[in-house]
Amino acid sequence: MNTRERKALGGIFFLYGICVIAWVPRFPELKQNLHLTNGQFGTILSLGWLGSIAGLLTVGHLVHRFGSRKMITGSSALMCVNMALIVHLTSHWQFLLCNILLSAGMVSMHISLTGQALHEQEHTKENIIPRMHGMWASGALTSAVLSGFLVSRVGLALHIDILVAIALIVILLLVKIMAPTLLVGDETAGDNYSLKDLFTRFKVDWLMSLGLTGATILEFSAGDWATIYSKENLHMSPGVSAIPYILFMFALIVGRLTVHRVVKHIDIGTLIKWSVIIGGAIFIVCLNVGLVVSKTSPTAGFVIFAFGTFIGGLGGSYLAPTIMNSANRRSSSPGPVVLGQIGLVQGALTLILKFVIAWIAQFAGIHIAFLLPAIMLMCVAFTARAVSKATR
Repeated sequence: MNTRERKALGGIFFLYGICVIAWVPRFPELKQNLHLTNGQFGTILSLGWLGSIAGLLTVGHLVHRFGSRKMITGSSALMCVNMALIVHLTSHWQFLLCNILLSAGMVSMHISLTGQALHEQEHTKENIIPRMHGMWASGALTSAVLSGFLVSRVGLALHIDILVAIALIVILLLVKIMAPTLLVGDETAGDNYSLKDLFTRFKVDWLMSLGLTGATILEFSAGDWATIYSKENLHMSPGVSAIPYILFMFALIVGRLTVHRVVKHIDIGTLIKWSVIIGGAIFIVCLNVGLVVSKTSPTAGFVIFAFGTFIGGLGGSYLAPTIMNSANRRSSSPGPVVLGQIGLVQGALTLILKFVIAWIAQFAGIHIAFLLPAIMLMCVAFTARAVSKATR
């Protein structure tokens, strides 16, 4: 990030990460305010993906047509406003509606920012996607630490209201700084790539879509359940319960900010194959051992589980941006459109998986529910050869 504009883009990724994760460590409070069971709370969270799917289906086209400036501005406003609203609600249906709109804003922000990063990458011939996603992870970690610190000191609504107001103002200022390098929309794009074409010319890269799903489902599951699991199953305090997810996010940062150095010495295909197998296996072992140990020593069991989340996060840390970049190279469509297409399939699969995981958590326990995303992470090894070929 050696230019003013690229630093501004990294700054927006950072603030995006802060906003997305701000409420995650405080899920136990939200669940308590809404008087929901684990299964019900997980289901409502999962239904937020309806908004994500709507965004994934349309935003790539809108970025291509109207440019990054309008889409980043609109997406950030949609995200921040609904996050400020959602923490004040006690009605299940109002929470569901705001969660759908919030998810739409988050995914729109993701596509707009990553599309801009792809635009930068095409001009500089430098792979900046993992590092930009590393900035997102840095913001997410900062937010997780801050939320964990504030959980017993500042009310949920006050915390979120102030945070998103500051974030939105700074994002809008950074967009102005980025003006010279922003992706300019093609107003004639509607003539050769209309909304109708999103369906008639929709192409599914199943290998990359399945790989992206497997690469991210443990991240979503850790965000949804790690804090609750630590509090309810390992009997940790609310502030301490956020530590496993904080370690998971720290692992994402380390992996994404350093992978460009690692691949100079190790082929990306080999790296993927071994990192996902080792990361997933160690996560499963620590999950089981930690639960057994916690019965006699809760602190030791918690430490083992936290270590497992770090290794699991490190094993899959760089996969999502790497697979997105590979999918873009394998397609002839505009970058934002490719992101929308692969993300739509991933979003639909993730919605189903989040439902399944939520109800496994309800009937069999969160411990059993965590096994599914860990196994799926290990299955990403099957994409290694295709990713290696696409990145050459």
